[in-house]
Order: sequence, then C-alpha cells, then structure tokens
Amino acid sequence: MKKTTSTILLLGFFAGIVSAQTDSLTTAPSLEVFTDEAKLLPAPKVTIDFDVRAAFTTGEFKDFYSKAGMGGFGGTVLFPIGKKNPLDVGFGLGYYFMNNSQVTHELYTPGVGDYDINSKVSGSMVPFHLTARLYPLKSTRSPIQPYIEGLAGFRLFLVEHELSTYIYSIDTELPPETNTNTTGSWSYGFGGGVKIRMSRNQLLYLNLKVAQLYGTETKNMDPSSLVLYNDGAYGYNEFKSETDVLRFSVGIHLMIE
Repeated sequence: MKKTTSTILLLGFFAGIVSAQTDSLTTAPSLEVFTDEAKLLPAPKVTIDFDVRAAFTTGEFKDFYSKAGMGGFGGTVLFPIGKKNPLDVGFGLGYYFMNNSQVTHELYTPGVGDYDINSKVSGSMVPFHLTARLYPLKSTRSPIQPYIEGLAGFRLFLVEHELSTYIYSIDTELPPETNTNTTGSWSYGFGGGVKIRMSRNQLLYLNLKVAQLYGTETKNMDPSSLVLYNDGAYGYNEFKSETDVLRFSVGIHLMIE
C-alpha cells in the first residue's frame, strides 16, 4: 500500500513538471512577437508637420482678388488617439504673403513745389484650423501612409499701408504714415495627403498634402488699386466675397515619442 501511494505521488510530480514546461513553450513565442511589434510600431505622444505652402484663390475670391496665388509656410500639431487608432486630432497655424505693391506719385502744389508720395502696401493671410486626420494604414508597417483630414477654424486678413512724402525744395522726406486694416472670416474644408518614411526608426517622413478650404464672406481691398487725390487723401477699391482657396503643401512630418 505504501509503495502504491509513493508511485502515485511520484507520477503526479513528473506530470506537474511536464505541464509547466509545456505552458512555457506555448507562451514564450507570443511574448517575443509582441516585443518585436512594439519596436517596429512606435507610439508617439505627438506628431508635428512643418511645411511650405502655396494657396490659389478659387470661386468668388478668384474673380475679385487681383493676384491668383500666394506663398507661405505653416505647421500642424497632432495628438494620436492611440497606437492603433487611425485618428489623430490637433491644430494648425499658417502665414501667407499676399499681394504687395509699391507706387510713387509725382505731384506739385503751389507754395510747396514738386514732391513725391511713395505708397507701399503689403497684405497677409493668417489661418488657424482645428484638424482631425485619419490614417487608414496607421497600424501597419507600410513606409507609405496616406491620410484624409478635416479642418475648421478662421482666417485673418491683414493689410498694412505706408505713405512717405519727399519734398524736393527742402530735400526732406517726411515721417511715414502707416495704417493697418484687419478683417476675418470663418474657414473650413477637407483634404488629403501622403507621408513617406525617410528614417529607419519610422519617426521622420516626407509629407505631401492638398486641401480645399472654404471661407465665409468678408470685406477685402485690392492693394494694387490705390487712388491718391489732390488733397493728399487716398482710397482703394474694396470688395466683398467668399474667401475660398486651394492649398498645396510640402514638408516634413516628425513623430515624437
């Protein structure tokens, strides 16, 4: 009886060892695969776009504004929702150089004589957009990552005008007079792009994108339409229109862990 009991206990001991070894063999490979995937698929806390841009007026804006295109630069900061969630959300800010003009008017006034009035006008556009970007292939190791995005925010239009006067009879240039005009419009749109991997650690990409942006109606003036009157006053042709633009961008995309 004692011999039988000892045999049963001994068999149970060896069965436990075999079972433990079998469990370790089946779980070890899955842990190793998970570790490799974590190395290949970084999970950034934030991503940043830096780019140069070209925007072209469309619709009503194209009909009214004298210059069809404008160049600029900007950036977008996005926060990933999760490692495999295809959605990133954040915001973007830009700056565009709009129409610039410089005109010199040669005038004469009794008692003053000949004098010149030099007019410099520079315009700019500053957009701010909340951005939501969707990456269909985000959870894959593909070196090419296409995406679509939606944007909503506003745009500021700034025009600065400087008038300087030079009087020949006293060989003097008077202090310049500067005026700034600011208007704004709500802005929204959609776009898409593709980022192409440039580094082995998958943290640096070339980024190409395009977006159609719609802007609500606002008052603008054409800087090239300056009219100077005999009494020294001046004016511009003003117009109201929607402010739609088609935007193209090229830059880099950084993923920060």
